[in-house]
Amino acid sequence: MSTPLLRLLAPLLLLIALAAVLADRPAAAAQNAARGTTQPTTGTREPPLVIASVPWRSEATLTRFYAPLIELLERKLERQVRFFVAGDYRELGERMGAGAVDIGIFGGNSYVEAKEANPALRYLVTSKAPDDHYRSFIVTRADSPIRTLDDLKGRSFAFTDRGSTSGYVYPRMVLRQGGIDPDRDLGPLFMLKRHDKVYDAIARGSVEAGAASSTGYQAAVARNGDHYRLLARSQPIPHNAFVAAPSLPEATFTRLRQVLLDAENDPRFHADSEKVRGFSLRSDAFYDVVREARRLPGG
Repeated sequence: MSTPLLRLLAPLLLLIALAAVLADRPAAAAQNAARGTTQPTTGTREPPLVIASVPWRSEATLTRFYAPLIELLERKLERQVRFFVAGDYRELGERMGAGAVDIGIFGGNSYVEAKEANPALRYLVTSKAPDDHYRSFIVTRADSPIRTLDDLKGRSFAFTDRGSTSGYVYPRMVLRQGGIDPDRDLGPLFMLKRHDKVYDAIARGSVEAGAASSTGYQAAVARNGDHYRLLARSQPIPHNAFVAAPSLPEATFTRLRQVLLDAENDPRFHADSEKVRGFSLRSDAFYDVVREARRLPGG
């Protein structure tokens, strides 16, 4: 075929090829519908759902803990889910307010703080592990001469973070109830950021006593041996709050809540999730006990 003729026919051939592609799209869509799947085109695909947690354990540990949950959400929502651990409690609240995080996983105290800073944050559910509450433990080494709270006077003591419920707010309340002023009576104070670091520091003898979440106690015993003496435990503390950013669409919020409430009945999630066993529907008022603890002197 001569070059002038090819030039004349090129536009016609292009139109024929384009028509063939467009004609094939309904057939492909029908095949996907028959299989019960969809293939979103570029520009219509939903962005990933971004979930972040406060750093109550190491990033590697939390990523492992929440992996079954991420798998469940991707499967049920048919949407990519991204998970990361925020640098600290306040960073997560700020990222949610800016719309960079869709769902935040907060401890009770950090949830109350974030809600005060941004009232538009919406309570979603409360995690269960296996119940929807836990406690704060005040511990020392088993071979320590410290046997009562009164013995803590003048001793080095480790908290986790001032934003932590079980690692700071509640143990300070327990100490005050036991006649100890945590700001005046204790020896050197350390903020170790994570609950596992508190348990490890006590086991090594780096600090003489400390406060941490009851949820990490058995793991600490498995890691360091049964070298702990429990001095006191707090009243029940509401478990982690899952919180939606103001920017999350209402339809996504409703669907996500239902998926989470049904999670414990999902065989794959139930078999794989070693930490989070399910979710309960409480309300913002469930965390009023934390607000009360924060109002105490030094809280």
